[in-house]
Parts: sequence; C-alpha cells; structure tokens
Amino acid sequence: MSKILLVAALLTTACASAPPPPPPPVAPAPPAPPVVAQPPPDVQRRADEDRVRALEFEIERLREDLRAAEETLLAVESGMRGSQGRAEAVSALAEARIQLERASRRAPWRDDRVREAREKLAEAERQLAANRVGSAVFFISRARRITGALDEEADRVAANASTHFIEGSRVNLRTAPSQGAEVLATLTASLPVFVEAREADWSLVRTTTGKVGFVHSSLLRKAR
Repeated sequence: MSKILLVAALLTTACASAPPPPPPPVAPAPPAPPVVAQPPPDVQRRADEDRVRALEFEIERLREDLRAAEETLLAVESGMRGSQGRAEAVSALAEARIQLERASRRAPWRDDRVREAREKLAEAERQLAANRVGSAVFFISRARRITGALDEEADRVAANASTHFIEGSRVNLRTAPSQGAEVLATLTASLPVFVEAREADWSLVRTTTGKVGFVHSSLLRKAR
C-alpha cells in the first residue's frame, strides 16, 4: 500500500511541475476585401458608350470584310482582272499607304493596329505581283477600314479637352485611389485617357475603349 501511495505522490509532483500546454494557434485574420470605388453614373455612361462604339465599329468592319470577300470572289469568277482594274488597284494601294502613315502619326498609341494594317497592305502588294487584282483590292479595303478606326479615335482624343497621356511604360489602372486597390488594367506609354475627376493625388480616368479607373496623377501628361 505504501508503494502505491509513493507512486501517486511522485505522479502528483510531476504533474504539478510540468509546464502548461501551449495555447492553441490563432487563426490568421481573413484578408481585407479589395478596395473598389464606383465611378459616378455619368462617367460610367460615357464609358459604356465608348465600349458600344468600339463594338459597333468592329461589327461593321467584319461586315465590310465579308462584303469585300464576296466581291473578290465575284471578280475572280467573272475574270475581271484587266489592265484598268490593276491600275486602279495600284493607285488605291499607294493612297492607302499614305492615309495609313498619316493616321499612325495621329494615333501613335495604336501600334498594334498600324502594324496590322501594314501587313494587309504588304499582302495586297504580293497579290498584285501575282496578278490577283481582286484579292489585292480585298486586302487594301481591310487596311483602309483599320485606318478609318485610327482616324476616328484620333478625332475623339483631339476634341476632348480632358485628354491626358500616360507617362511611364506600364501604369496600373486601379479600382480605387489607393496603391492597395485592385488593378483593372495596365496602360502603356502615351496611351490617351480622359480625366473625369481628381481625388487627392489620384485621377479618375476613362480610356478610349471604355475602361474606368484611377491612376496616380503624377503619371499623366496634359495633351498639348
């Protein structure tokens, strides 16, 4: 019996001297929701109009491409490839190049569209060299429609008194006037934006394609 009491006493002493168990781990706090600022209704309306305009122009361009393709097929099937048609195509190609170069200077931020139009004109020249006049006219007409879109955008940029240009190679367009706000898009150098409002060091801007968000005002340059 004394042995049992001795063991019990030893166990009691050991339990009393043992360190307390560590506290359970604390779960990390959930991340804060992203900061989002809703643009004023009139700004959102103008942005929506820009998006609709861009979509309508693209739809019309696709329709014109289809119509031009049908006309090309008709010309090929009818054998309409005389010297007069070739001379007109050569003249149209030269004129389209002049128009494109002028539009590229007016909208230098649209390098991708300018490059696409130049590729169309280069293909038109190859088609002419192969004496495929109808196909050449098709590619010339596609390049002209791209040029028309460039001119239309350049007109809108020049006519808007709030036009500014992006300063910096890659500038974040954010959902709110804060460095911690979610990034909506990355804007490239010299891209035009329309300044809608100012908030401290930030500007609420609208792009020509209908995106709306905030950029730091130090990254904007006023149009000359």
